[in-house]
Amino acid sequence: MPIKARKKVVFCKIEVTYGIDPVPVAATDALLIHNFSCVPAEIQYVERNPALPFFGNLGQIKSGELMRMEFDIEAAGAGGVAAVPGFGAALRSCALSETITPTTGPVTYAPISSGEESATYYFYWDGLLHKMLGAIGTTELKMSEGQVPMLHLALTGLYGGITDVALASPTLTAFQKPLALTKANTTFTLHGYAGALSALTLSQGNEIAYKNRPNSEKAHFLGRSSKGSVTLELPLVAGKDFFTICRSEPPTLGALAIVHGTAAGNKFKVDAANVQLTNPKYSEADGIAMLAMDLNFLPSASGNDEWTFKTQ
Repeated sequence: MPIKARKKVVFCKIEVTYGIDPVPVAATDALLIHNFSCVPAEIQYVERNPALPFFGNLGQIKSGELMRMEFDIEAAGAGGVAAVPGFGAALRSCALSETITPTTGPVTYAPISSGEESATYYFYWDGLLHKMLGAIGTTELKMSEGQVPMLHLALTGLYGGITDVALASPTLTAFQKPLALTKANTTFTLHGYAGALSALTLSQGNEIAYKNRPNSEKAHFLGRSSKGSVTLELPLVAGKDFFTICRSEPPTLGALAIVHGTAAGNKFKVDAANVQLTNPKYSEADGIAMLAMDLNFLPSASGNDEWTFKTQ
């Protein structure tokens, strides 16, 4: 029987010790994912090119191997104002802290510069089980008018094996039904202006590097530079002078705030206090003039506060 490509299940669990499998299970660790892709064994090689009296391919020497996974998760609430969302462990594996405000919420995910956590991911593809250990990644929020906002995760980890295992049956009750990006469901302000938002991206920008050295093989989190983009209906200068803001030096910084969802327990929020706007560009969409700008997310003097994701 062939492997049925649409039958996919993914589990994620935070590791206590880097690269040691904490054994994620169907009841508590399943992820509801979209657009999944996997590089099952990205093998690194050293070329051989010795001086010989003849030509030919002498093969390669293996010097390391890793696994990569990418997928999208719907940006939605957690079912309770102070409940941890089903994708919480996945965000933690992208060098984000998790802070729970009891009773009232929210649950907040913020960038960190040290103490990052790794996770084990299980990927079931019909009858095949792939294990990725010591995984660390980066995330990007993608929002587009009329569509469900998505968190895109790109993860790098250690090859943990591929074996024949029956497809697991996941419990996905922690994942709430998502909402489309519309006037009824979403509020948005940028530098104090409540513009007609068409699209927005926020890329965490983590730098991840795999290293295989004597006594150490791991995926390293090396740095972060968060950027993004926004497209909205072009306002008159009297409504909002984005051109002066983009041209200002030193940069004029302002806040970005998004609340997606209206019901308690199914809200996803984005907050950034110090956003620089750059590179204004014009476009047209369905006969309407549009303005696109690039976004730089800057930290305060305290650091690790360029932006936050929250569920509530």
